[in-house]
Amino acid sequence: MKPRILLWSPHDDYLADLLGALPAISFARVRSMAELAEALPDADGIVMLGHLYTAETAVLVREKGRRLRWIQLTTAGYDGITFNGVPETVSVTNAGHSHAPMVAEHAITLLTALTRRLHLYAEPQSRHVFDRDIALPLATLEDSTVAILGYGGIGRETARRAKAFGAKVIAIARTGRDDELADAVVPSSRLLTVLAEADSLVVTAALTEQTRGMIGARAFAALKPNAVLVNIARGAIVDTPALIEALNSGRLAGAGLDVTDPEPPPPDHPLWSCPNLIVTPHVSGMGSASVRRRIGALVVANVGRFVAGEKLLHRVA
Repeated sequence: MKPRILLWSPHDDYLADLLGALPAISFARVRSMAELAEALPDADGIVMLGHLYTAETAVLVREKGRRLRWIQLTTAGYDGITFNGVPETVSVTNAGHSHAPMVAEHAITLLTALTRRLHLYAEPQSRHVFDRDIALPLATLEDSTVAILGYGGIGRETARRAKAFGAKVIAIARTGRDDELADAVVPSSRLLTVLAEADSLVVTAALTEQTRGMIGARAFAALKPNAVLVNIARGAIVDTPALIEALNSGRLAGAGLDVTDPEPPPPDHPLWSCPNLIVTPHVSGMGSASVRRRIGALVVANVGRFVAGEKLLHRVA
């Protein structure tokens, strides 16, 4: 009997077409939690968006996934798996570095916009005024120090792009090592020492119990004055009250957030009123046909490996 593979990615017709054309599997598409609950008892694998693996999904998997042996995430992030868990009999794979170039591009876009204070020019432009007296001084990435927290695929691609601007890059990872794209890769125990040298901090780390709230009051106090923060990882890695205080006090010159905690912030949340803040609505992973093709190729390759009983690519659990 052919393995039955479900796709739970409501808007991904491209991936649905790829999976539907594979003769080695029985394919079905689900678009809601209710449809997943109905289909799970006969499913051997699920291809799904990472953020859909919630506590409720984990309960369904345990209660109804009697045949389930594999979950393929189409995202790089897998914190839903980390915090909600999967049965021991289920392997989990993610999208590997498929998103890395595009997410890194978004990170550098936010970083350069903040460094060049582009957000401050929108208001005088709306008044049809050339205003060269912007409150914060203009800066440049050239000869600046960019700290990157987390040094997986996205962190390395961010380093590659920052180096192209002439920046010095210090990456902070679980352990130190040599890497051709960074001037140094140091262990997380040296976080505050690195931040004291940093003109900017880009957060690309995975959310774990160890990284939750890692960038808080002590980290903001350690950063050089007029430093900027960019977070394209997970909102909970940055302590939101501490970020609000750092922005409102002027200790932090600016922040660019593609992720927030909470996400999204409610309309009356004080984060919205902070100065020198750019918020994008968790879109750094969107908008690239190249990424879509890479993910499609990876999923098809892992389906083949799953059917053949071979080792899966980019296993995270």
